[in-house]
Amino acid sequence: MGLVVETFDDLGVTRVSRWIFNCYLVHDGGAGAPFVVDAGLPGLVDDLAPVMRGLGLELGDLVTVTATHAHSDHVAGAPALARRAGAPVHLPAPVQAYVDGSMPRTPTTAAIARIWPTVLDQPFDRAGAADATRGARVAGYGSAAGMRWPEGHAVAHLGEGGAVPGAPDWQVVPAPGHTDDSVAFFNPRTQVLLSGDAVLSVGGRAWLTPETVDDVAGAETADRLRALDVRHLLPGHGRPVHGRDLVAGALRPDEGPGGVGRFATSLTRCLLGRHADHRS
Repeated sequence: MGLVVETFDDLGVTRVSRWIFNCYLVHDGGAGAPFVVDAGLPGLVDDLAPVMRGLGLELGDLVTVTATHAHSDHVAGAPALARRAGAPVHLPAPVQAYVDGSMPRTPTTAAIARIWPTVLDQPFDRAGAADATRGARVAGYGSAAGMRWPEGHAVAHLGEGGAVPGAPDWQVVPAPGHTDDSVAFFNPRTQVLLSGDAVLSVGGRAWLTPETVDDVAGAETADRLRALDVRHLLPGHGRPVHGRDLVAGALRPDEGPGGVGRFATSLTRCLLGRHADHRS
């Protein structure tokens, strides 16, 4: 599959993706400067630089590098990107406690198995998978090792309910459930939701994630996101989806995308077991 670059000119967003690992470049957050969401792969900076140049932008233009949560497949590329760009890293507030040694909750292998229909919805990319594996040793969390973060790289905090720093068009929406630190980013003007792992996609439909550490919080997040008028869903995993009432009409966590999805989920649970912690 290789590198996928998909620019939505009318939305002012470009997806830079390898396999299931989506990173989003927002061309102008509302104050004249771009920012990046979910720089999950360590090699992302080398993929992103030429994409930005093609859009008339440079790495040094970035106002911030941010993420929907601190799983390694969403932040492992952030330190290198921020260093090259000279930009700050803004992460959800609970992440500071993880950096200081508090153990974050992360979905079990059994929970991860439920989203394999999304994993199977895009062709496998060996380079992307290898970079994600490397990223687990660079930054972020997702295993019994807890949170990794390079020394000397400061982490600034996102304020829930406010705007992304330096990007006033984008609201930070609390979205716990998948993890305790999860947020989403919403632009009311363009009706774009950068949902992280709170809402996935599969088979051209939005899917409220069944991969959670807290089902109650996940249900509350679903209600919060349904209240938004989302016409463009740009998920952390899965292909972008466009249309009306995307979250309101999303597949529920317990629905899955049909028989193939249920078979893949059952098979993966069988193969991986139910008790080992893993990263997503």
